Amino acid sequence: MGIVLLFAALYFVQGMNETATGLVHQPIYSLLKQWNTKPGQLTTLVALLGWPWCCKPLFGLLSDFVPLAGSRRTGYLIATGFMTSVCFCGLYTLMPLPPGSRMFLMLSLMVPTFAVTFADVVLDALIIETGQPRGITARLQSVRWGASYAATILTGQLGGKLCQQHRESWAFLICGVLAAVALVLTVLCVREPRVAAVEDDLPTIRSTISQAVRSRKVWWVGAFLFVWHFNPFTQSVLYLHMTTTLARQGMNDAFYGDTISMLAVGSIAACVSYGIYCRKLPLRWMAPLAVAGGVASTLAYWFLDGRTSAIIISVIVGYTYMTANMVQCDLAAQACPLHAAGTIFGGFMALCNVSTLLATASGGYCYDWAARVWGPHDGFKVVLIVGTVFTLLAWPVGRRIPANLFDR
Repeated sequence: MGIVLLFAALYFVQGMNETATGLVHQPIYSLLKQWNTKPGQLTTLVALLGWPWCCKPLFGLLSDFVPLAGSRRTGYLIATGFMTSVCFCGLYTLMPLPPGSRMFLMLSLMVPTFAVTFADVVLDALIIETGQPRGITARLQSVRWGASYAATILTGQLGGKLCQQHRESWAFLICGVLAAVALVLTVLCVREPRVAAVEDDLPTIRSTISQAVRSRKVWWVGAFLFVWHFNPFTQSVLYLHMTTTLARQGMNDAFYGDTISMLAVGSIAACVSYGIYCRKLPLRWMAPLAVAGGVASTLAYWFLDGRTSAIIISVIVGYTYMTANMVQCDLAAQACPLHAAGTIFGGFMALCNVSTLLATASGGYCYDWAARVWGPHDGFKVVLIVGTVFTLLAWPVGRRIPANLFDR
């Protein structure tokens, strides 16, 4: 029970500090919008900020095979927590930035993004090492995502209000303080056997990774994750549509934050229910369920036409999208060899992130083009259709995942 609570606390802070989805993500959008950044430029900048998440396999290799200060996990958690706290607090002291400081803002956020990403890899490896031998990876994944989306409820409410009051800088200070809290928790609570040197020589490392990358289940799970995540309908497109096209209907930054919180409510409900039924539902049904959840979470926004519909849709999308996401994380965790859990799982997540970044960058230009051709309302629906088609392409890929992956 203690390790579950520790994971929940660390992932809660992780959810608050992620630059792509945490407390600072809406202030970043708000600052870029105030500087008259065009939709295509905004989504491209946000995508560039996410590229450290594509380096997860490298972080996994370091954590798996190169101990820091006598530990494979704790040392890296301490180092990344310190970097995150210092960088966010430092950025707070530099606020307000001069109008148009787009590249400076992005570059300033790169270091904490790297640090948060590295910490995420280490925590994921700890979950796999703890859960796979006990057969509880699915339940630990539900705790992991439940804690992350509990943070999202707070980030949605707080982030929207900070943006509405033009106090975006406070978000960076709060994240810096929370990173310091996680640092203290790591020092006091995370325990692992000390190692004096690199545990595996180069031939052993090469053999372990080579075996994993030649595995059919690794390739097909990776392909499924990549295809599923390439959806041009992204949160950036939704934010622009709600706060510009639908702004006259009261959908300002504060209300957008409210929808993020409601999305998190639906996501937490999905985490709780998945933790209950995950052991009863055959995993071979899960890949189709992930595709169905992805399609539902995109097409639900077809009915977005006002504040009431936005709240209802956000809860529904939170549930369907989170269910699909946990299915994928469970598939990925079960496909990982324990000895290289950080590396292979990091590789899976990097594929997801590369796909999402490409979709984010292309989604902004797709929305920009469709809005010019068909108008903002119909153009938004065109992006929904395109996103749905891309998600459906994951169906034939998921059917190729080897059956032995689903053995309990």
